[in-house]
Amino acid sequence: MRCSSLKRLQEQNEEKWQFRALAIMGGMVRSPKEPQEVILLLHGLNERGRRIYRKLLPYLPENALIIAPNAPFPLPRQKENRMVLGYTWYFYDKFERNYYINKDMARSWLGELLKLKNPNKLPLTVIGFSQGGYLAPLLGSDVPETKLVIGLGCEFRSQLITKPLNFPLIGLHGKLDTIINHESSFREAEELKSKGIECHWQLIEDAAHEITPSMGKKVKEILEAYGN
Repeated sequence: MRCSSLKRLQEQNEEKWQFRALAIMGGMVRSPKEPQEVILLLHGLNERGRRIYRKLLPYLPENALIIAPNAPFPLPRQKENRMVLGYTWYFYDKFERNYYINKDMARSWLGELLKLKNPNKLPLTVIGFSQGGYLAPLLGSDVPETKLVIGLGCEFRSQLITKPLNFPLIGLHGKLDTIINHESSFREAEELKSKGIECHWQLIEDAAHEITPSMGKKVKEILEAYGN
């Protein structure tokens, strides 16, 4: 009898609830005196805004307001006698192919952050690395001011982009990347192009799953090509 009860308990599905919650996010900001545009930097899994900010800042225009927030969900790691925090934008189980926390919460909170930091509705460029790159086009579709999205070492998931975009997508991917397969990333870009979405993709020969100087230089070239 007890075994039968335990089996029924194990088979019972959990319920899920969604709430509007107060979020507190920190991060890096560079504010010029009279910004002409906004660039939002979205870091990778278990990283911080400071990391992508430090890697890309030398390649970003001086007249841009730069915002590099930490993702809302902390991932603590123990190091000897202290705890170190990285952050994640969402929780995805690649083995079960299931979201425990999907991208919607981060999208909502980042939208609120942009309303706070960009009240004048300046043109927005979103640059995301790895996990942040998966999120970048979805966030861009939420924000009318978005003029460009650049994804570094990520895939633009074609099944999640279900409506036309008012901005181009540009993907840069390291040929030496062993974390996210560059061939899969290329196929997703081609699928988006077949749907009529403006999507460009380029392989960076000397890069692995990281933001290298050559990738940073390519980002600078792209930003200059698309202008203000």
